[in-house]
Amino acid sequence: MHPLLLHNFSRHISLSDDETASLPAYFRHRKLRRKELLLEEGEVCRSEYFVIKGALRQYETDEEGREHVIQFAFEDWWISDPYSMHTGTPSIYHIDALEDSEVLQLDLDSQQQLFTDLPQMNIYWRMIMQQAFIALQRRVLFLQKPLEERYQEFLRTYAWFEQRIPQHQIAAYLGTSRESLSRVRNTVLKK
Repeated sequence: MHPLLLHNFSRHISLSDDETASLPAYFRHRKLRRKELLLEEGEVCRSEYFVIKGALRQYETDEEGREHVIQFAFEDWWISDPYSMHTGTPSIYHIDALEDSEVLQLDLDSQQQLFTDLPQMNIYWRMIMQQAFIALQRRVLFLQKPLEERYQEFLRTYAWFEQRIPQHQIAAYLGTSRESLSRVRNTVLKK
């Protein structure tokens, strides 16, 4: 099993050597090329993905063709569409690779079997979902702030994103245009 995922687990739960040795049976290793889709709008999401290398994004495209980035996922992060996955409804999102990436894929059946075989994984997953819910609440509040505040908070929290993510993707995450982001960046950098 990849050490990054084992480290992620160890922050929340303890696994025996035998339990750790059993983990590869539940996951599938996937390599993605830049721009390759993991999930396309209209498909039912059937897996959770743990990023071990690279960067992914989850986004939706509006009627005018504008992309709205919901989340980025880098090494040591999970990404998925849990609503689609657990209700069986088609996803309204795309998930694609922003750079060559590698993920560990955990499909729903394997996840359920993992929860049965290793009950402490239920605790791990509950903690991950709590963190995701907190992040969602923060994201909603974040999008209500003026653009300059959003950008400053983005820099405080995710300054290293700027080295890996194109400005138009950051603008889509901040809920603005590339031009508006450029103006705000110039204002913030002059301060």
